[in-house]
Amino acid sequence: MIEYDELYKIVQGKLSAKRFNHTLNVINRAVEYARVYGVDEDEVKLCALGHDIAKELRDIENKKYNDILDDIEKVNGNLIHAKIGAIMCKQYGFNDDMINAIKYHTTGRENMSILEKIIYLADATEEGRRVGSTYVEVVKKDINKGMLEILSWTIKKLLDENKVIHIDTIKCYNYYILNREN
Repeated sequence: MIEYDELYKIVQGKLSAKRFNHTLNVINRAVEYARVYGVDEDEVKLCALGHDIAKELRDIENKKYNDILDDIEKVNGNLIHAKIGAIMCKQYGFNDDMINAIKYHTTGRENMSILEKIIYLADATEEGRRVGSTYVEVVKKDINKGMLEILSWTIKKLLDENKVIHIDTIKCYNYYILNREN
């Protein structure tokens, strides 16, 4: 598997300063959550570092991945980078759980692993995200409740903006509704 310092240079070279700063904030938040939940910090740091590796690819580069994108991803450019980033990180030796953490960090999915949840939530709650960062303490107390609250907020936001909602997000939300502890 790729070393952290090597991936750091690769990601830094692919992202604008603003996007790279977001990535560094996600790393910090992900490590914070990893410590709470006893998850391998090295894997968490690599996933957080790689989560937006494909975020700023040019359209011409994205087009070569068009056949792997579903209809929703094709109309919502904010989702494309997750699948492409997962493919890129696989080439760097990421294991299946790490690849899924990258692939589903924008939509979520049913029955996510703890690593997947950490990356999803760290992306949503990093310190640069004004609304999302208000959920940090909820996530630290109960990661599943944190998932449900972030998913609820995300879905409301997408509805308010009249945007499509990926089916994985709906299934993820339903999963946490059906499996929540009252």
